[in-house]
Amino acid sequence: MAQHDWVEWHRDYDDPGSLLSRRGELVQGHLRAEIERAPAGDVRLISLCAGQGRDVIGVLTGHPRRDDVRARLVELDERNVALARRAAQAAGLPGVEVLQADAGITDACAGAVPAQIVLACGIFGNIADSGIRVFDQPARMVAAAEHLVRHSEANRTQAAPACRERELR
Repeated sequence: MAQHDWVEWHRDYDDPGSLLSRRGELVQGHLRAEIERAPAGDVRLISLCAGQGRDVIGVLTGHPRRDDVRARLVELDERNVALARRAAQAAGLPGVEVLQADAGITDACAGAVPAQIVLACGIFGNIADSGIRVFDQPARMVAAAEHLVRHSEANRTQAAPACRERELR
């Protein structure tokens, strides 16, 4: 499997006209709405294949419930992990933990589940088809009656990536 430069890949987020930038805005909109809908108190969140943490950190920076969120960002790429940790620290988000780990291994979620919100955005393009079976039973990761936000690139011919929200009730 060819090595990707994931730091370089993330640069498209900085181009407002890119599909990746639009995808980021869409995911952030869903995440923002889910945090606002969450009941008072702590909100547990997991982001798998979190990259530089732009989805989560971008929403929490300046959000009125930022101190309620306990987030675990799981990312394998060492440079992206360092960038995400610096971004969380610079934003003053002590409730954001960035873990360097393989998101396809459930141990990366130990101690952070069940979560009210799970972000699985971009993960399906980065794991083998056999690994996707983990998401056949998302209720194992998500607290009862809470939310999974996922992004699928299965249909790469679409003009813009799809983001779906599914309530697990």
